[in-house]
Amino acid sequence: MLWFIIIFVAVLFIYHHFIYPKLLAMLAAKAPQQVIDDTPLSHRETPSIGVFIAAYNEADYIEEKLHNLASQLYPNDKMGIHIVGDGCTDATADVVKRVSAHLHEQFIYCTYDEITVNAGKVNALNTLIKRYRDEYDIIVFTDVSALMSVNCLEQVAKSMVNKDVVAVSGNYLPKSSAHGCLDKYWQYQNAVRRLEGQFGAVNGFAGAMFAMRADKVTPLLSKTINDDFVQLVSALGKEQCASFNDQIAIIECEQDNQTQDFSRRIRIGAGNWQQLNTIFKRVNQFSLAQTFSFFSNKVLRGVMPVMLFSAFAALTMLAVLGDIAAQLLLGSMLFINLIGVIKAMFKWRTALPLIDSVNYVITSYLAGLIGIVSLSRYKTAWRRVSSSKPGVSMIAFCKRSIDILGAVVGLTLFSPIILLAGIAIKLDSKGGVIYKQLRVGRINEDRTDLIYVYKLRSMRFDAEKATGAVWAQGNDPRITRVGRFLRKTRIDELPQFWNVLRGDMSLIGPRPERPSFYTKLEREIPYFIQRTYGIKPGISGLAQVMNGYDESVEDVRNKIAWDYSYVLSMSRFSTWLKMECDILFKTIKVVVLGKGQ
Repeated sequence: MLWFIIIFVAVLFIYHHFIYPKLLAMLAAKAPQQVIDDTPLSHRETPSIGVFIAAYNEADYIEEKLHNLASQLYPNDKMGIHIVGDGCTDATADVVKRVSAHLHEQFIYCTYDEITVNAGKVNALNTLIKRYRDEYDIIVFTDVSALMSVNCLEQVAKSMVNKDVVAVSGNYLPKSSAHGCLDKYWQYQNAVRRLEGQFGAVNGFAGAMFAMRADKVTPLLSKTINDDFVQLVSALGKEQCASFNDQIAIIECEQDNQTQDFSRRIRIGAGNWQQLNTIFKRVNQFSLAQTFSFFSNKVLRGVMPVMLFSAFAALTMLAVLGDIAAQLLLGSMLFINLIGVIKAMFKWRTALPLIDSVNYVITSYLAGLIGIVSLSRYKTAWRRVSSSKPGVSMIAFCKRSIDILGAVVGLTLFSPIILLAGIAIKLDSKGGVIYKQLRVGRINEDRTDLIYVYKLRSMRFDAEKATGAVWAQGNDPRITRVGRFLRKTRIDELPQFWNVLRGDMSLIGPRPERPSFYTKLEREIPYFIQRTYGIKPGISGLAQVMNGYDESVEDVRNKIAWDYSYVLSMSRFSTWLKMECDILFKTIKVVVLGKGQ
């Protein structure tokens, strides 16, 4: 049964990525070629085009975008540019107003609407749709960072001379990226869409630029993720089709590295899963070619992350059960992944075509799986990928995976030590073996988590009965004889593996402080709260291995810099991974050499 799951998923994977494009090519070779009449349209025949742009902090790109639109080989009186700022906090509005004044001198209609709160791209586009859609025959949706070939609007108009064509786009060309796999991906996507266009069954466009007949454009639900695809599917019917125009070029200006691409794919994965519902609702309205295309492409793309995860789980189970073939296959996969991790850590730029391609596919579907899992928590507010913390989602996923693995191994490996320590505690002093203590966990914009941290008791059971919560001191008389050894070797922290497994804590992170100390620390240490913002506290951490236990506010103050250093390391995957490994090594060193307090 497990091998059946693996083989079934493998067949669908091969069909989706290799057989489907070959089938398209064979069918396209026999189909009549779609030729666009290159005869110039008369002014009367030329449709009016409205260009809709949603902007969030686009000051670096918006001027070049407006000049790009102004240079289009299209009658100025037949086009209008409409930009909506979605809670911009930079100089986007000032740039647009300055440049639009020059556009008006060229008789190009340009407007700027401002939404005061960043509510999401869909909300911004809906604002433009409701206000300006009815003024035009065709609506072009485009990103600020994407420049269009000067003939773009002209080719859009010529493509839609055919009344059956309701949507059109062209070749998307990413900026030369930090990894060649992204370029290959878009070459593949452009080739597939070109073939699908022969049957009027294009499976979605690059959101950087696509055009639709205005009467087919409708406002979208607020939680829509892939707005370009949902708009397209809503417009298609048995007689209506989407076209791919090979003469249109869409050039991306933003550099896209691996971590940014990973973040983008998380969003796309969530959108692919979400849009399955849209496809199934409208399947009866598609032509046979469109139905074949959608199920071979978008449906399989949407469910593939879940299917691959199922196949991986089945392969792992077979390997654990002793299946030699499964062990070899799983080992090969892990070896390839390890090479990818090493390349990322040490910024190794040497191309390994096969290994790089396999790792890119695995990483892409891993991001898609994260997107599916996090779909219910997906926020409508949007951010520029390059201006957000790159790689945070990939780091969060890897960090949680390490936490779960480490907690399971830790509880299994150290359970005899915990048992022996418990017996020693019971024989040495009165009171329970394990005690729980309230601590402050992760802090976010809308909530602060309070967690109970579990530890082996190292003090007298009535240590704080008379004094309340106070700092532990060197040679603290409240610490028992066994407790002193437990604290020195950090064995008293071992039950916190249970906190990690529960998701309250991480293996590595800032020390969780007691709520009773928090007010004092916030008052006396500037920006103290930021040390755990968005990050779970840890059993160990950079500050703990460098400074040990806290005995005073001054100790905490000295450790803040270490906590901030750890947070800053999470801005880059390779930097974080190096630091994570370094902290783990130092923690083991502290335990082995007994350098705890």
